[in-house]
Amino acid sequence: MNTTDTPPLHHTGVVILAAGAGRRMGGRAKCLLEVEGQSLLARLVDSVHRLGLGTPVVVLGHHAADIRAHLAQWPEHLKPRLVTNPAPEDDPGTSLHLGLGALDPDAGAVMVLLADQPLIGPADIGAVLSAFGRRSAGCHLLVPSVNGVPGHPVMFDATVRGELLAAPGTRLRHWRAAHPGATLAWEATNPAYTRDLDTPDDLATLARETGWTIRWPEATRAPG
Repeated sequence: MNTTDTPPLHHTGVVILAAGAGRRMGGRAKCLLEVEGQSLLARLVDSVHRLGLGTPVVVLGHHAADIRAHLAQWPEHLKPRLVTNPAPEDDPGTSLHLGLGALDPDAGAVMVLLADQPLIGPADIGAVLSAFGRRSAGCHLLVPSVNGVPGHPVMFDATVRGELLAAPGTRLRHWRAAHPGATLAWEATNPAYTRDLDTPDDLATLARETGWTIRWPEATRAPG
């Protein structure tokens, strides 16, 4: 198999999408949910740093003030770069575009993660990096797929980034649909790539399956 050159890790930009309203979770910032005493956002950023990927860009929207207050407590060397989507509901694709625009211009590849995936850790991110490095020549986008369901993190090269930024309003799924031959649906058996948290029932299931202590920080707990 012919493979393409993979940019050095420090030239891989990372975007974490955390702009959602979390309505089905009671209107709370899901990335602030604490798992084993650490917020989902902290777990994700820590995983990125452990792999040497550098400073991620976190896209905020709803709950931006709460998330900023949480990040203000972090050590300076761990704080991500922040960008805020002023209208996150107008077009979900705008959050990705804002994140891509905030990355360093020399990023040779981009990884996009969701802030509410509780099972994602360094090994899971590392496996995506490795698979992207083994992709065939002419493949520009990798999407992990578990039992036919697409997941995250996704990873793509500078070509895709440039084309998305040049066409405001274009979402990654639009690019994928227009370039099926340049997209790799990477078949994986790891449920971490498709597991996210949308409802209180999801939290109960996660706690039951993992034995983890899961709680909301005081400031984001529902009234009463």
